[in-house]
Amino acid sequence: MTTAPAEQAAGRRLCWIYPDRGTERMRTKEWTHVWGVYEEVAREHGWAMSLHKPEEVSVDATGTGAPRVFLAGTEVTPRDTVFVTSLWSLAHHTTDVCNQLYLYTILEAAGFFLPIPPRLSFLANDKAATMLHLADSPLPQVPTVRIGVGRDSPALTYEAALDGLSYPLIVKPAYWGMGQGVCLVHSAEELKGVVGLAAGAETALVCQPYLGEGINDFRVFVIDGKPHTVMRRIPQGASLTANLAAGGGMEHVPLPPELADTVDYVVSRMPMPYIAVDFLHDGERFWLSEVEPDGAVGFPGSPQAAREQRQIIAARFGAYRAAHREFLRGGPPTSDPSDQGEKSAR
Repeated sequence: MTTAPAEQAAGRRLCWIYPDRGTERMRTKEWTHVWGVYEEVAREHGWAMSLHKPEEVSVDATGTGAPRVFLAGTEVTPRDTVFVTSLWSLAHHTTDVCNQLYLYTILEAAGFFLPIPPRLSFLANDKAATMLHLADSPLPQVPTVRIGVGRDSPALTYEAALDGLSYPLIVKPAYWGMGQGVCLVHSAEELKGVVGLAAGAETALVCQPYLGEGINDFRVFVIDGKPHTVMRRIPQGASLTANLAAGGGMEHVPLPPELADTVDYVVSRMPMPYIAVDFLHDGERFWLSEVEPDGAVGFPGSPQAAREQRQIIAARFGAYRAAHREFLRGGPPTSDPSDQGEKSAR
């Protein structure tokens, strides 16, 4: 999936640092539904976009001035390159996590503009960390208990932390994504089995109350601090997640007014040019679920959704360009409407 960086004018190189450990089937699916579309839209708007593994970045810190950074053997600078550095920590990325943490921090210290700052990426990556960071949310958060698992898990030391929750529970990895690993457990014995499996990978878990079957997921794409598009994701059958990659349905809808204040609050606590804020609706009320700094815009279910997908991506890349320009000028990120394509809060 890696493509070589191309020489471009200042601020025209957009490089994702992505630990690619996927199978050929995974790569084909990701390229068809996400990365390939990103690359097309980037090219249409004057970016040279490429994907790179963390190990393709080298840093020369021997000089007295700014460090020299090399990407796939080519020197890059904060003026000509924007790095997208969201933390990836699915099960097959375990060996990459340490490298990502340090590399992202080094790139920030080397003076590069990172539209997803490392600190905010780390906070958003762990579901419990997100909840703690957003503790004053206007809308309630899904009640969450985080439990560590490992070789001592059979001692059931996590049980005391679960006193405030009752079964059934949704149990899922604390820092995976894409709807992977989500389980419904009805008793302490079932939880013990899930914990035992997670212990094999020493993957921390979060436990949350089961809100019921057919929970709708509302993803708000926020660009330049404002809601741009709202996607209602609908689970397939008895699925526990509405993730599009897992076959869930979707439609674009107007922003529910109940979400507006909480979106503004999240933006104030996690200011980035682009984020996706997820809410759950149990049929009666909304719950704040999680924040995705690199929330994928992919897997459209219709030609109209595909057109809207490209508009969101174009607006996202425009926001990155505008924020990068302000970064180089030494000011706060601001919008540049000419770069963002058609903006609409659907």
